[in-house]
Amino acid sequence: MRPDWSVLYQDDRILAVRKPAGIHVHRSEYDRDEPALVEIIEAETSLKLFPVHRLDRPTSGVLLFALDSEAASLLGAAFRERRVDKTYWAVCRGWMPETHATFDVQLDVKEPAKTDAETFFRPLECYEAPWPRRGFSTFRFGLVEARPITGRRHQIRQHCDDLRHPILGDTVWGDTGMNGWLGRELSGCGLGGGGLHLWCVRMVFPHPDGRTLAVEAPLHGLDQDRLEYYRSFASPLAQTLPNR
Repeated sequence: MRPDWSVLYQDDRILAVRKPAGIHVHRSEYDRDEPALVEIIEAETSLKLFPVHRLDRPTSGVLLFALDSEAASLLGAAFRERRVDKTYWAVCRGWMPETHATFDVQLDVKEPAKTDAETFFRPLECYEAPWPRRGFSTFRFGLVEARPITGRRHQIRQHCDDLRHPILGDTVWGDTGMNGWLGRELSGCGLGGGGLHLWCVRMVFPHPDGRTLAVEAPLHGLDQDRLEYYRSFASPLAQTLPNR
C-alpha cells in the first residue's frame, strides 16, 4: 500500500510534505528491509531530496526537505542553531498544566546516557470520558501543545512520560497497559486500535532565500476523527478539579 504522504509546500529550493505515521524518514538499522519515505518520494517525483531533520516512525506531520545542497546547508544550520519553531500536538493521559520541561533525556531507549533537552507544554483541551480506569470512574486525558527547543530523539515523548502524562499510544515511553485498554476502546468505536497520538502540526523556519516561511499540517483522516470523538468528552471541570 502506498504511504499516504502529500505535498504541503514546494518551490525550487524546498519541499515540505505531510509524513504519515508508520514509516521511517530514511532507512533504519532496525528495519533494513523496510522502504523509507525519502526513497518513496524520490521514486514518485524524480526529485533529489536532502533530509534536514526527521520525525520518529510513529509520528506524522510536517517534514521538510531541501532540494539542493546549498539549501540543505542553510536549513541544517537553522535547525542546529534553534531558529526553527516547531509545534506539536499530543494527546496525553491526565490534564497537563502549562509546563517548561528541562529534564535530560536518554539518547536511546537502550542507552542510559542522557543529554539536555527543553520543551514548553501548553494545555489546549481537557477531556473526561466515562471509562473506569484504575479505581477511578472516569478517564481524564487532554490535548497539549508541545514546542521543543532542543531536538533530541524521542524528546517530547520522554518529557511527557517524565511528567507522568504519557502520550496515548506510545509503545516505547508510554503506559503499556493504558495503550492496550485504549486500543480496545477505540476499536469498539470503529476508530482503529492504536497509534502514537503525536503530530507535528506547524513549522516556521527561515527559507533559503531569506524570508520566513510557515508550513502547517492539520490533522486529517483517522487522526481527525479520533480528535473529534475525544472532543465529545470535553470537560468543563478541568480548571477546578485536581489532576490525576
